[in-house]
Amino acid sequence: MSHIRRLLERAQPGSRGGVECHIKRGERIAELIRGRYGVTHPRQWKCKHLRWALERGLEDLAPPTRYDYWCTARACAAALGKWPDWEPHLRGSWTRPDGKKENLQTGGRPPKMAYRSIT
Repeated sequence: MSHIRRLLERAQPGSRGGVECHIKRGERIAELIRGRYGVTHPRQWKCKHLRWALERGLEDLAPPTRYDYWCTARACAAALGKWPDWEPHLRGSWTRPDGKKENLQTGGRPPKMAYRSIT
């Protein structure tokens, strides 16, 4: 059983089919990272590894498919306990199914406070 399978099976709620799709995408991300950086275990991943996979390793995919991979990368980062720290660095056109960049407007309603630390 692969490391990514174990990680995502424990962390991902939902139907068996949905979890399997995350696992397949996670295994592809892991293979890209292993081929580029030689990192073999998801616990050794850094934010730059996922960023590279989303930015360069999957650049030939359609925007909706890249969005699916981003959802899987987000699930992996959350399962590793790294999502709050990595989230700002993993933003890009892949965070929306239409492939458009995020609208980073100022003002308006503040973002949800789920991952913000209070200082």
